[in-house]
Amino acid sequence: MSVLSRPAVLLTTLSVTAGLLVAPGVAYAADTTTRLTAAEMTAAMKAVAAASTKAAASGWKSSTRITLDAVTATETSVLDAAHGRYVTTSGTQQLFAVDGRGIYTQVSDSRQRSALKMMGRTSVRYVFIGNTSVDLDDFAVTPAVVAGYTIAGSRTTHDDGSADYAVVEPEGAKVTLRVSPAGVLTGAHAALSDEDGDLDVTLAYTYGPQTVTLPAAAATIGSGTLATGVAYLGMSTAVKRAAVAGAADTRKAAKGRKVSVTTLRKIVRRDAAATNAAAGASIVKVKSITGGTRVYATNPWTRQTVSYTVKASGRKVLVKKV
Repeated sequence: MSVLSRPAVLLTTLSVTAGLLVAPGVAYAADTTTRLTAAEMTAAMKAVAAASTKAAASGWKSSTRITLDAVTATETSVLDAAHGRYVTTSGTQQLFAVDGRGIYTQVSDSRQRSALKMMGRTSVRYVFIGNTSVDLDDFAVTPAVVAGYTIAGSRTTHDDGSADYAVVEPEGAKVTLRVSPAGVLTGAHAALSDEDGDLDVTLAYTYGPQTVTLPAAAATIGSGTLATGVAYLGMSTAVKRAAVAGAADTRKAAKGRKVSVTTLRKIVRRDAAATNAAAGASIVKVKSITGGTRVYATNPWTRQTVSYTVKASGRKVLVKKV
């Protein structure tokens, strides 16, 4: 397992965090260091994982500080076990997950912001993506990740009963896992220097009931509604594309013969459906009219309408904006 996928250094992906940072290199009056084989380390980490999982049952907070050369980033994470909620905050960005319900992400895309302005929902800051299969274990990397350490290392026991477990990854990362007198993971530190720069990661956990407050309804929009809004930003282009494509495909199908109105209507509806599929929303509508179809769309928020007619005319297909 590479340094970037090991449990402690996995935090450099900013997927776990929040709590009190632990300063590396705390000095104690009396330390005893013991070398551990891979088997002994595996057994020790299983015990730490079990104790940490028990401590985290009611909730936990973690904090991560990552420094790459002169650039530092921080992230915090909170697990509200009682309500099945999790939040991770990195800078100004937040992600919420609700067990069995879905996730909240922040609006950050310019197209999304433009759609919200068009929809008169400029107060919205979060997008809710409903998903009953959401499992917090897929978002919240718990202290039990230490069970992934199965290489030889060392244990330094301090006079207060706490201990530091240290390993050196095959890639050269130096990792220290800090454990309380009760055998619970309280923090970790990892350092790696290679051609990509100097990486330093500090993590700390605190345990106990937590409270995660979800975004207010007024500041939230459903992902489907927002996707529809974004799609309507390109309404004019979508309608024209469906009409023009339908006409071109109808002419091709006629193979130089007289154009069939029935065939024209079938092909235009097919191309309108393809346009809607590409847009991710049912924007374009098709209505039969004398000699062909009317291809149109009406924005439900602005009430603007765009319309084209596609008509058979002998061997020709005429497209006209109306």
